Amino acid sequence: MNIDEIAYIAGVSKSTVSRALNSSGYVSAETRQRVLDVVQQSGYRRNLIAKNLRSKKSNFVGLIIPDIANEFFSLFAKSLETNLRKAGFALFLCNTEERVENENFYLESLIDNQVQAIVLTSTSHQIPKKIKYAKIPIVIADRHIEDTSTHQICCITSDNMHGGQRAVDELSRRGAKKLLIIADERHMYGTEVRMSAACIRARENGISSEVRFAHVSAIGGYNVIVNALTKEKLKFDSLFCTTDIFALGALRAFSEFHIPIPEMVQVIGFDGIELGAFSNPPLTTFKQDAIGMGEAAADAIFAMLHHESLQPLRLLPLEFIERSTTLSQ
Repeated sequence: MNIDEIAYIAGVSKSTVSRALNSSGYVSAETRQRVLDVVQQSGYRRNLIAKNLRSKKSNFVGLIIPDIANEFFSLFAKSLETNLRKAGFALFLCNTEERVENENFYLESLIDNQVQAIVLTSTSHQIPKKIKYAKIPIVIADRHIEDTSTHQICCITSDNMHGGQRAVDELSRRGAKKLLIIADERHMYGTEVRMSAACIRARENGISSEVRFAHVSAIGGYNVIVNALTKEKLKFDSLFCTTDIFALGALRAFSEFHIPIPEMVQVIGFDGIELGAFSNPPLTTFKQDAIGMGEAAADAIFAMLHHESLQPLRLLPLEFIERSTTLSQ
């Protein structure tokens, strides 16, 4: 059924039907109800795409993340969606798999579909040109991009520097002298900051440190440890993994080589994923506040839509979770 038929059955004009459906002008309560009753009985659906093109607005927000299978991003997406829905917005979810071409495709699609805002975990350290002048609120999540020249952009990320520093402090207090760090071979913002902060703090604490890079996966962490123990014959008494998934793979390697944890090697991870509590032994880690990041991203969008002042960078605190891969003090 189309709008002409709705108008005929309700005994009103097309413009009256339009005003009743869009609340865009005066319609008596009786007439509005009569139109809505016909609409409900007929199953009529408004063409929201056409409406969006006319108004250049929608109730959609785009979310672009690397991988929804990653526990951190799935919790973040769920939190963001919940908070947006409460305010009447719907979420478009896009996975990039850390590929620039996928990110550009989704950015173009979201902008063409007149989304109200975009939340992006970018594959780049720079603001993508496609959104820099999009004139909509942009939230960069789990990344920090220096160029915030457009007023409708902000970055929300965990305090990665503090996490890297404190990881070394915790290991140092427990007697660590030789540190191995496993970092992301893609040099993404969060893991890069954690690694750099840990290296600097190790020098300050008189701890020798070595860095090895790998693809972010359990097998990546596993291979680093196997190579360190066999091919490199590397000596270390502590391990800082810039993601928990590295640590889970590393623990498997230590088990195969019959290296007791934490007696011979202490291990600290980063992210606070649920699996860390069930590893053998349970993983000491720094937990990121994925739910809080989703809430903060939604709040930032609402603030920018209402032209409220907003800090360009917000750092979220971390929670240190001490389990069994570090020695008790």
